[in-house]
Amino acid sequence: MQKFDMAVVDEIRKRLNASYDEVLVGLEESDGDILRALAAIERRRSEQRAAEEGGELIGRAIGLAREGRLKGLRVKLGDRPIRDLPVPRGFGGALLAELASALLSQLRVDVLEKEPGEPGEPEETQETSAEDVE
Repeated sequence: MQKFDMAVVDEIRKRLNASYDEVLVGLEESDGDILRALAAIERRRSEQRAAEEGGELIGRAIGLAREGRLKGLRVKLGDRPIRDLPVPRGFGGALLAELASALLSQLRVDVLEKEPGEPGEPEETQETSAEDVE
């Protein structure tokens, strides 16, 4: 285990309002390099935010699947739609939603919700994406 100068630790904490744990992980990951530690902490925070947004999207998809209102998922690369995926009813649909949301961070998955009384293969309906959930 490496020992780090407290002046370096304090500087990183001050710049990013980081916890000691975040600073320690960042410094260990960067072998003590301050700039790389700052970048590592920012990257971890970004990944954590993306995971939280994905978790909210998964929760919404699971809730819609349990209600029988999950129509499908739309996978996008940036703003460009790549594919609409129909989703089976029930927990299988929720599982598919979870797997799809775990794809690369460049992909965006929208949950397509069926309107009340809508038949099995309806036209497009309201969309909810991870970006809208915030």
